[in-house]
Amino acid sequence: MNVTIESFFCPYSAEVTEAYLRLTNTILFADDENGLRRGIEKLKTQIPLDDYFVYGFGAHHLWVHQRKVSDPTQQFRHRLLKAEF
Repeated sequence: MNVTIESFFCPYSAEVTEAYLRLTNTILFADDENGLRRGIEKLKTQIPLDDYFVYGFGAHHLWVHQRKVSDPTQQFRHRLLKAEF
């Protein structure tokens, strides 16, 4: 897994900081795409991941944007990170 942090993380609360660290660990511990998908699904059952981040899978990567605290329907302009598998 090749992880690239592409922009700053906004630590506006302890909960979002914990979610970011758990998300990063989930990505780093995944061996392949299937492991990453399973890890993300498991993480979603443990924390409100969708409340803090917008994410999705491309053909060979996972992309993540952070949601804005002022308006959770919006996200920061720049992608937070990308994990290539």
